[in-house]
Amino acid sequence: MRKWLVVLLFLAVAGYGLWNVMAADKPNEANGAGPEVDQTAPDLTLPALGGQSVKLSALRGKAVVLNFWTSWCPPCKKEMPELAKFYERHGREVALLAVHLTTQDTLDNAERFAKANRLVFPVGLDVRGEALRQYRIQTIPTTYIIDPNGVIRRKIVGPVTAKRLEQETALFR
Repeated sequence: MRKWLVVLLFLAVAGYGLWNVMAADKPNEANGAGPEVDQTAPDLTLPALGGQSVKLSALRGKAVVLNFWTSWCPPCKKEMPELAKFYERHGREVALLAVHLTTQDTLDNAERFAKANRLVFPVGLDVRGEALRQYRIQTIPTTYIIDPNGVIRRKIVGPVTAKRLEQETALFR
């Protein structure tokens, strides 16, 4: 009986992961939820890993890659090295803000994940779910490309690659 429960639990987790990956393989530019392309990005002020805070509107003047993630999400884990690669190459010209959906995970998990993956870009902590509600995040990861004037130029649902981010931000660099 116990063996069947373990198998059933494994299949459920694997099925959910597969569903998330399949959905992520079809980047959806606008799925009808959250702020849309050509709208001003809603401002966010969040505590960040390391103790400081981050404010989205303070990044105006630079293009911004705004990414929403959790530590338990397989596609999020897959894209983190890609975000790091992009940030390493273009962090001077393009801001990157990775928002950890802390209400869907834990602060400890975020800290452990950031340390284990040596994340050097800013990680905002959505501890009260404000960013989750403002951006109506339904699928993670979700990434917004925001121009230097604070206007959303692209919404990508699913994991991104450094190459895709380079293509999406090329006009702003």
